Amino acid sequence: MSGAPPGLIAGVVRDQSGAPVEDARVYFTDAPGAIPDVAALTGADGCFSLAAPLDGTYTLECGADGFAAARATVASRDGAGVELTLRAR
Repeated sequence: MSGAPPGLIAGVVRDQSGAPVEDARVYFTDAPGAIPDVAALTGADGCFSLAAPLDGTYTLECGADGFAAARATVASRDGAGVELTLRAR
C-alpha cells in the first residue's frame, strides 16, 4: 500500500481471502492529541481515508458484520498507508 498525503491515513480493508470488505467501519482508538470522534466506511473496493491532522502515531480499529475487529498502529508523519485484514467470527 502506498503512502497517503501528509495529514491523511488511507488504506484498504480485506478479508482473509484478500477480497475487499465493503461497509467496514474504521476509526481511531488512539491519537497523538485530541481528535474528533469520526469514522470512515469502506467503499466497494475496501478503501478508506481518515484525516490525521497531527504528526504522530495513530491506532485504528475496524469492524464489519460477520467479522472480528482488526487493529493497526501507524505513524502519520509522512502520510500513512495501512492494510487491515478482517477474520470471520
